[in-house]
Amino acid sequence: MKYPPRKVFVLEDGVYEELTYAQFNQKKTCYTGRRFIPLHGMLMEVSESNYKAFYKDKRRQKYLDERSAKNGDFSYVMLTTDEFNGEDILVDRMSDTAGDVEKKIILNNLLLEVKKLSEDEQKILYLIYGQRLSERAVAERFHVSQNAIHRRKVQILAKLRKAINLK
Repeated sequence: MKYPPRKVFVLEDGVYEELTYAQFNQKKTCYTGRRFIPLHGMLMEVSESNYKAFYKDKRRQKYLDERSAKNGDFSYVMLTTDEFNGEDILVDRMSDTAGDVEKKIILNNLLLEVKKLSEDEQKILYLIYGQRLSERAVAERFHVSQNAIHRRKVQILAKLRKAINLK
């Protein structure tokens, strides 16, 4: 955990007991061998099987994220904003040949333009739209303010719209 947890939940006689992190540290030797997982800025004691499952899932997600980044995977859902739905590029309710060709050209241009973005710009889009992280969480990863990430996101989306001539 990046910051010390606010609370710790310890299982005593089948019931969770809430402790502050300071109380937990004072009795730390009593909890040796017990398993705790971080949840929403807190620690919670869990069974060994739950502990293993939690970290197995965490390792799997990290592997998938790294593989996606390495392969340059991209999801058009990542482009969804209040004004524009990224999936609308892909969904064609009324099929016509000219419209299909036009959409294919736009998609190809969009993909080319996304690949032209800097690594940081791609990462910001991926974290906000692909991983569904809040701007605040992305800001913490980049060690900047949430407002800076918001402005950067708006600039990136405007750059993409301009590049593929979307109004």
